[in-house]
Amino acid sequence: MAMPRTIRLNETLEEKISNYLKKNRMKFSQLVGLALEKFISEPQTITYLPADPEEFLKTAKKAYKKHKHAMDQMK
Repeated sequence: MAMPRTIRLNETLEEKISNYLKKNRMKFSQLVGLALEKFISEPQTITYLPADPEEFLKTAKKAYKKHKHAMDQMK
């Protein structure tokens, strides 16, 4: 049996889901499973673009400076 997961829904979506479950006599976990199965089986429109090297270095330097203490403690 799969491990239970927790998700947080906004109020308007929660109301729509509740109405859908009543109409279709379905459990929430069944609906989530079907929705996720459909979502991951379809091609996604998200495309990854390479990062701008200058912007990446600028951000990395800023992060290193901000978190230097934590990084030093990991050594």
